[in-house]
Amino acid sequence: MHFKNDIEKIGNTIIYLADKIDDLSKTKLLKILYLLDEFSIKEFGLPFLNLKYEVWQLGPVSQEIFVDLSDDPIILKDYIEINTIENKRYIKSKKTFNDDEFSDNELDLLEKLTETVKNQPAYVLINFTHKKDSLWYNTACRHNLIEKFEMGVKNSSNVELNFEEILQNEPVKLSIYNHHKKLESSLSGFRVR
Repeated sequence: MHFKNDIEKIGNTIIYLADKIDDLSKTKLLKILYLLDEFSIKEFGLPFLNLKYEVWQLGPVSQEIFVDLSDDPIILKDYIEINTIENKRYIKSKKTFNDDEFSDNELDLLEKLTETVKNQPAYVLINFTHKKDSLWYNTACRHNLIEKFEMGVKNSSNVELNFEEILQNEPVKLSIYNHHKKLESSLSGFRVR
């Protein structure tokens, strides 16, 4: 479960994306959220949203966000609404973007990634996250999921992606990431929900 400031950042990130990307589908949004975290970790050693991602057939997915977007949002109800058109779910913002939760580096990353992907269909982002040697691909291979996904035997898993893997050749960023995770873990007992 996320805490109030986490939800505000996630909600405002989605507002930003919904305002900048026409016809933002659920699948496309889920890929962009993952890419924000991956690129932020690669660049700064820190996650953008700090979501947990699992290995699913259509790529890395935050189960918590997937579930919230599958019906009327509960966690994100104050930020977005879902419009269903021909069995596809599209995300629309409910209020104005607020950048209070974001650093200048995060806003820059959000803007650049949005510009890069806004005209790409969801399947292009899925293929990008599935490319050989990606974190999703390597994790799916290690857990024998690729064949199950391809055969249609499975479309999701509870196998979590470990971002430490993408920092193995970046000791300083890996140290920053591990320090962040340790801090998050130690603070989790003190936070008020």
